[in-house]
Amino acid sequence: MTVDSVITLENDVNCLLLEKANYENNNYFLTVVLNQEEEPSEEYAILKEIIEDGETFIEKVTDPNLVMSLLQLFTSDVKKFVDNLPDEI
Repeated sequence: MTVDSVITLENDVNCLLLEKANYENNNYFLTVVLNQEEEPSEEYAILKEIIEDGETFIEKVTDPNLVMSLLQLFTSDVKKFVDNLPDEI
């Protein structure tokens, strides 16, 4: 799974992968749910990437403590991008 790609969940919901973070040797993705027009909605989720026997699965992160830790990682990464924006856009 790569950032800026769209994945379809088992319930036929499409999610755009916004950011990736590695935490305790696992990959996590901050995602936004896409609406029927394939536009970003106001719903976000954090997904854990699980690789078993060469297949990739995902699992929604629901543990509040883990969510808070991951949000700090994602926020830190986004801040680095913003800090490195050119002066003139």
